[in-house]
Amino acid sequence: MDNFIGLKLDGRYQITELIGVGGMSDVYKGVDIMENRTVAVKILKQEFSENEEFVRYFRNESRAIAVLSHPNIVKIFDVGYEHDLQYIVMEYINGITLKECIEQKGMLQWRECVHYTIQILRALQLAHDRGIIHRDIKPQNVMLLADGTIKVMDFGIACFSRQNAGTNTERTMGSVHYVSPEQARGERTDERGDIYSVGVMMYEMLTGRKPFDGDTPVAVALKHMNEEPVRPSEYNSNIYKGLEEIILRAMEKDPTKRYQSASGMIRDIEAFKADQSVTFGYFDEPVKKPEQQSGKLKASVVKKRSPKPKAEKKKPEPEPEPEVQEEIPEEPDDDDDDEEEAPRHNYILPILAAMTVTVIIVATLFMANVILGAFQTTASSSNDYTMPNLVGLNFYEARSLYSEIQLVASEEYSSEYEAGIIMEQEKAEGRIVKVGDAIKVTVSKGTRTVTISDVVNYHYSSAYAALTGESLTVTRVEIESNDVSSGYVIKTDPVAYSTVEEGTTVKVYVSIGPSVEDTTVPALVGLTVSEAQTLLEDNYLVAKTQYIESSEEAGTVIDQSIESGETVTRNTTVTIYVSDGTVTEEDIDLTEDGETDDDTSSTTHPGIIIDNGTSDDDTGSTTTSGNTVILNIDIPAKATNTYYVTVYNSANGEALTGTITMNGSEYAGGTMSVALTGEGSMTVYVMAKSPRTGLQMTFAEYEIDFDTGTCNRTNYWTTAFTIIDS
Repeated sequence: MDNFIGLKLDGRYQITELIGVGGMSDVYKGVDIMENRTVAVKILKQEFSENEEFVRYFRNESRAIAVLSHPNIVKIFDVGYEHDLQYIVMEYINGITLKECIEQKGMLQWRECVHYTIQILRALQLAHDRGIIHRDIKPQNVMLLADGTIKVMDFGIACFSRQNAGTNTERTMGSVHYVSPEQARGERTDERGDIYSVGVMMYEMLTGRKPFDGDTPVAVALKHMNEEPVRPSEYNSNIYKGLEEIILRAMEKDPTKRYQSASGMIRDIEAFKADQSVTFGYFDEPVKKPEQQSGKLKASVVKKRSPKPKAEKKKPEPEPEPEVQEEIPEEPDDDDDDEEEAPRHNYILPILAAMTVTVIIVATLFMANVILGAFQTTASSSNDYTMPNLVGLNFYEARSLYSEIQLVASEEYSSEYEAGIIMEQEKAEGRIVKVGDAIKVTVSKGTRTVTISDVVNYHYSSAYAALTGESLTVTRVEIESNDVSSGYVIKTDPVAYSTVEEGTTVKVYVSIGPSVEDTTVPALVGLTVSEAQTLLEDNYLVAKTQYIESSEEAGTVIDQSIESGETVTRNTTVTIYVSDGTVTEEDIDLTEDGETDDDTSSTTHPGIIIDNGTSDDDTGSTTTSGNTVILNIDIPAKATNTYYVTVYNSANGEALTGTITMNGSEYAGGTMSVALTGEGSMTVYVMAKSPRTGLQMTFAEYEIDFDTGTCNRTNYWTTAFTIIDS
């Protein structure tokens, strides 16, 4: 049986079953007890969790992916560390992978392929805009829901695996059928590598087969680097030419010839959806056998001629030395040879001079023609074409209107032009070009948009760096807060995960601490301890609880240090005196009759103070009578900030106390006491939450016997407060 089944992480994520096994991690189905929802929990395998560098990058990458809020990206709810386990809590998807869909259907219809691909590209566009490259796009990492919605998974993991040589090999081999040529070569990859992988997926969706296959992963990788794919239409004759052009352009070996962005590829797919007869002119018709035959012919010619130069070179090489040696002595018999050589030198010089002059003349004429052609504004032949003004036109409209020239687009962000509009053209209006010439134009990608990160509870300096790093302008607004520490972010406007234009001003509301205004002390006598604590909190007052002997019901407030109705400044501490229920009616009667001695005659005396910060028992055990137990909660020495502490029933996750605000500097290394009421035995866990980071974690577990009034600590995690503070 899997050791993780039944495990509860962070006191809230109950693991129920294994649903997926991967090279680096396993995925489990679980239940978030607090939110009452089904989740998927990805747990890093033990062999990787022992590598400090791997763990550090895993955490950083997971936090980066957590800010990618998009309907086509699997959501990340939480990232945690517990029991030496690194885990990510994700949205649970009830569906199948795109790989399973392809295997079931064999080949997909073009409408299905286009519908799925656009969703994948939109997810990638957001990630690329945030500087995150997937690097492992494949059908196995794409989930398909019953309503046709696509969810992309495993962002950033492939990027991380490249940091470790051993892991990289495993990862590359597993995804080799979809890897880009540059990634197969081990070169640096960017968003164009993801686009190549999308092209491969489209190929597989429409043909039912991968473009490259082989006996070994290395053989497949070499084909990605060196071979051109067979056109999809040869396997599926129903594929439209325009759609085939989109696939082949995405799969170009040279990244500069591919789509430069996901939005560019989406634009072509949308144009195809609108008109299936559209073609883009990216490729000529393939030439098959003639090229192969000419290649064989050339090779055979080379083989026949190659021996001749070698034979000719062997004979002349020894001859120059005898010829030079024969010319040194003066021999009258050699006059005829001298007369034959002299004319040769006389011919060579004039020929060289004539060739030089000819080259200069031709070059001059060529340059003159180029210069004149550049400024030519009048057509001189039927093949000439006067360049129109394309700026301001939609790229596809311009290509349709001016079919005599071929428009080659590159893309740039622009706040002046809408997406798809031509901003610049290579040839100015009125110039003469040739019919069929390729004219470069720059097309707007529209205003660059960014998604605002969730920086709530971040220190302002960290929030400022995160937002300005996304090309946003930050305005600081300081307000009072009783819940958020001074200098930390309370909220942003626009709120987190909003999509805005680059350069948008974001108001960051920063806490300057609690208000110094006055408040009125409420009436607390007769309330339960949790009700009194909540009421004091609502009135911006600090509760300090002291249990005393009393015949009143245990947990009832019987007195308060400041009378109700008094006006005090906010954050004033009010001590509430709570009955522990230990004085019975019989005790009262004995006291009235004078039958008790001095040591027991007092009906009130200092009890156990919740925030005394000390403990006489390292095990946290104590005894009381009845069904009330005072639990001494051990606080680690590393707890130095302010935290929210709550005690839960381990059996059902029910909160046994209200949220207690604890000042760690007062309790670090000591104990904090709370009264719990119940029957029989119970196992409880204590959870601490940091208001600064929003992270929470269980740090202690206790077994309580209400019949005997004892409690014992069973588990304790001293690093919990360090983790939630990080």
